[in-house]
Amino acid sequence: MSNSSMNTHEVTLWHWRIACLLWFVALTIATHLPQAIPSDEPAFAPPDKLLHFMCFGMLGFIFMCTKIVKNPWACWIIVALWAIADEVTQDLLPLHRAFSGEDLLAGELGIASFMVWGGALSRGSVANIQESVETTLSKTKNWVILCCIGFGVGIATMALFWFAYLYFTGKQHSQVAFVDATFITTGCVLWFFVCKGGLQQETKRIVKSMLPCIFLTILLAAMVGALASFTTFEPWVAAIAALVVGLRLAWNKAT
Repeated sequence: MSNSSMNTHEVTLWHWRIACLLWFVALTIATHLPQAIPSDEPAFAPPDKLLHFMCFGMLGFIFMCTKIVKNPWACWIIVALWAIADEVTQDLLPLHRAFSGEDLLAGELGIASFMVWGGALSRGSVANIQESVETTLSKTKNWVILCCIGFGVGIATMALFWFAYLYFTGKQHSQVAFVDATFITTGCVLWFFVCKGGLQQETKRIVKSMLPCIFLTILLAAMVGALASFTTFEPWVAAIAALVVGLRLAWNKAT
């Protein structure tokens, strides 16, 4: 079907579905690659739990945006079940990967947190933003640019922060570097939408309204992370999950 025979909404949905398929394939391959035997002092200690949170969260969000399954609860169940299957098959196959309840919990928490953002642009007060975002995502070249921003900025800033922390502290701080890179990359992606759609005034108004809730959310997220540090669960995952959900509530209040 050619783009000329589809309206903007249909083209955007088609792009979401392609993105979902590509992300699903890439994530499945990445989680099923043979793993090296763990070392006490690895050259690079990946932020494993944060990667599970982010990657499965993105899978859930993208799948939700495809509208293949319109019921949000059914959508969540499908992706949540796949996360379980993904972790189980890693253990069953000869990949030197054992089933990890913490990895699974991080992935499930990411799915739930990201899918909370479903319908964020459905209110009448942000109809202009929704139309602008949909128009932007209806163009293939914009998806290519977003991929370049997401992966290019993400990998570059992650590497920069990782080496900087290692140089100044003598220790790997992969989780902190990953979080820093994620914030910067997210900011760049959002700024692309703002500039592309001429949404500076709307964005300024909404961000100004959100500021008190943002500060409160950051404080609560830090508290959640601090409490999680007394458990075996990764504190950064707990804190980021609280931040993602809190920002959604702040968005609701501002819009």
